[in-house]
Amino acid sequence: MDPTAPQKQRSPWLYVLLGCGGLALLLCLGFTVFFLFIAKKGSDMMAGMTDPTVKEENAKKQLGGLPEGYAVLASISVFGLMDTTVLTDKTTEDGGLAEGARLFQYFHVIGNEKNKDTKAFFTGDGDAKALRNSNVNLRAEDVIKKGSVTVDGRKIFYVATRGTMDTGGTRVEGLNNAVLFDCPGEALFMGVWSQPDPNPQAKAGELDLTGTVADEAELAKFIKPVDPCGK
Repeated sequence: MDPTAPQKQRSPWLYVLLGCGGLALLLCLGFTVFFLFIAKKGSDMMAGMTDPTVKEENAKKQLGGLPEGYAVLASISVFGLMDTTVLTDKTTEDGGLAEGARLFQYFHVIGNEKNKDTKAFFTGDGDAKALRNSNVNLRAEDVIKKGSVTVDGRKIFYVATRGTMDTGGTRVEGLNNAVLFDCPGEALFMGVWSQPDPNPQAKAGELDLTGTVADEAELAKFIKPVDPCGK
């Protein structure tokens, strides 16, 4: 080849096309990874609702331990934004929620500005509407008790109410004891322990709360093996 001969220049459009092709490939790979991630998360969530072994593993990981006599109905993580576990003391033959059962719904919500309002509901004079930030709609007809209990050095705030609790998928009418685990940081570690009203005809001040979810001694016993702060 004659080195003095003029070199054939490549069209600049070739480099544009190569660049676009590389970008398209990267985008294609990115979308593939994204959809594989979504599919994996979806599969994990389904297992957390259907596979008994996965449900129990997830629940123990989230809660640190399980209350005696309670079965795991579901335990999932919603794309790392919120963890939730649902426990009950009584199930149907097919593993569903039995009539008259007690229910505990746990939520771990990552730190955000609205969490301050939710914490104020437990520790101060905040409104129950703040719980909606965590997808908990608590319509409190009567606040029965409010306070805190310390179990093995761990402080738990609680607000026991009489009324309706709705988390979007589950609606409970009766006694609902909303609890907040006093964990460090801005994230929320909370739950709602519910049961049917033991005496719907009685006024709130006349209810015998002994042995119910609103009984502080009963709450301390229920919470004793649960330690989400240390998970």
